[in-house]
Amino acid sequence: MRITTGILAVVVAAGAAYTGASWYVGKQAQHTIERAVAEANLRMSGSMFGQSSNGSAALVIAEYRRHVFSTDVVYALRVQGEPGEEYLLSDHMQHGPFPLGALRSGKFAPMMAWSESRLLPSAATQSWFDSLGGQSPATGRTEVRFGGEAETEWNFLPLSVADDTEVLKFSGANIRALLSNNFSDSAVTGSLGLLDTSMGPGTDRLVIEDVRFEYETKTSGNDIQLNANTHAAALKLELADAGELVLQDASMIVSSDRKGDLGSGQVRYDFGHVLSSGVDLGSVALGVSAKDFSMPALDELADVFDDLNARYGPNDDWELSPQDAALLQQKLVGLLAGSPALDLDPIVWRNDQGESSLSLALNLAQPPQADMPLPLDILLPQAIRTLDLKMRIERAMLTRALEQLSAGESEAAELVGLLYDEYASRLQTAGLATVDDGAAFTRIAYREGQVDANGRQMQLPEFLQRALMVFLF
Repeated sequence: MRITTGILAVVVAAGAAYTGASWYVGKQAQHTIERAVAEANLRMSGSMFGQSSNGSAALVIAEYRRHVFSTDVVYALRVQGEPGEEYLLSDHMQHGPFPLGALRSGKFAPMMAWSESRLLPSAATQSWFDSLGGQSPATGRTEVRFGGEAETEWNFLPLSVADDTEVLKFSGANIRALLSNNFSDSAVTGSLGLLDTSMGPGTDRLVIEDVRFEYETKTSGNDIQLNANTHAAALKLELADAGELVLQDASMIVSSDRKGDLGSGQVRYDFGHVLSSGVDLGSVALGVSAKDFSMPALDELADVFDDLNARYGPNDDWELSPQDAALLQQKLVGLLAGSPALDLDPIVWRNDQGESSLSLALNLAQPPQADMPLPLDILLPQAIRTLDLKMRIERAMLTRALEQLSAGESEAAELVGLLYDEYASRLQTAGLATVDDGAAFTRIAYREGQVDANGRQMQLPEFLQRALMVFLF
């Protein structure tokens, strides 16, 4: 009797201890979730090419019900300014240190939580659920470990939707993510076979085929690094009034680095084949990079644009008051506080007749602040410290490209060839280009008001005068 009572007491004590541990772990998980949501919103609103300080999307905890051994959470991703654009996610999280779901999956190491998630119906996603007979189109499983690490995997079911507002074909997708460094660092990989979407017959249509992507972030204090690589076998855009554009063997490489108040970033695109209405125009590669731009100034500029957009309307032809024009210019100039650099490195277009290229490097400085907006002819020399431009255009390549774009009309190609010869000769006569072996080449360097045009030194006013003479007379 005493042995049985002793065993029962041990079991009760162990159960009570585990219940207390599970409750404590659940409480810790709540703090972790709240911090993760706050960091996600911070990254969305303060990204390199981010939006206003309010952000264009916000992640919120719509419901949170914590029990002893589990917690049920509903997250909502809301797109600002788009009524009805809300995406709901349900998460059933089992508390550690030994969640039952983890044990069933052969995971015996102690962990903070084990969760199973799924997308919930909303106005934005109801048609997806209807096409699957009520089944959730997206489900995920997440393992949250002690020490600030987690692993999650999401699966997206194939979809086929056709209604009055949407036509969608989706092959399904898989995404896997690893989190570390107290959940601040991430490594994400994913793939999808097909995404085909439009608003119905006679409307614009987008088709994406065979996509693979990798995404990585690293943080240290307030510094954030991002690297992303995406490749698609084909991107197809069918415009109802402008034909079809296809990008084959398309890749995009993106990187950004924020240190303190300064942000840098680079994006590069490579398209193995560019087809316009079935015509192969060749390959295109282009890269853009920016270094040491003021991120607080970028946030302030976004806020000013939001304010002007609200007061003047969503148009590009604002007739700004002198005060608003001065404020906008002030915020633009504020981007240059870190003496940034901007590069096009390079743009290359190749076809079956040759290639042409363009590269540009700018080093910038912050001009003195002014009470009233300055004209560009005064502002630009103050803002541009150095400029290096290199351009090479091959005659055969250019005429071939224009012939293809004009539906094979030989007269158009002949006209382009004559114009090329005329302006290449004018540029060479003005000392602004050299022509050799069927190609025109120019190298322009600018330093402190002095221009070097293909080795010929001249002051900026003289250079501008020569350029105007070429193109205006």
